[in-house]
Amino acid sequence: MRIKTIFLALGVLLLTSCEEENYIPKPIGYARIDFPAHEYQLHSNECPFQFEHGVTSNYVEVQGKNGASCWFNIEYPKQKAKVHFSYIPVENQDITKLVEDTRKLAMGHLTKADDYEENLVVDEGAKVYGIIYDFKGSTASNMQFYLTDSVSHFVRGALYFEVTPKADSIAPAEKYIEDELNHLIQTFTWK
Repeated sequence: MRIKTIFLALGVLLLTSCEEENYIPKPIGYARIDFPAHEYQLHSNECPFQFEHGVTSNYVEVQGKNGASCWFNIEYPKQKAKVHFSYIPVENQDITKLVEDTRKLAMGHLTKADDYEENLVVDEGAKVYGIIYDFKGSTASNMQFYLTDSVSHFVRGALYFEVTPKADSIAPAEKYIEDELNHLIQTFTWK
């Protein structure tokens, strides 16, 4: 009798526990990244411009094409990103060609971009003019820009991450660095 009661109880438990579950798998998540508060330092050297960049970034001089000077990178080692800068003196060059070359290089990223924005840079007081190309999606370069005084100087910048571009995974770092680059552009002045 006791064995029959145990089997009956187990049978009832089995029948009542076989309820259909509505299991929904969780999406793949990424680790939360806490960034430090934005702090800036002035960078000024022999180049004909100066600006403020984030204290968490590193200014690294690089050899320019054909020995050009004032080429450098702003590196973000923790985010595995670099912003490549090139300076071109406008002497004996058509500034329209420099602007168009920059536009062609930037628009090459449209094939992978979901969307993009062009934002004008106009600072009459500092005589700084340009365009910021901000790409959305899994592009190799998320932000490119140029700055000029329209007469003598031309600076081009491009943000690249040293990882395979996945919009979801790099979005927090991209936002952090773009905020710092917008500050750099706003504080950019010619000497």
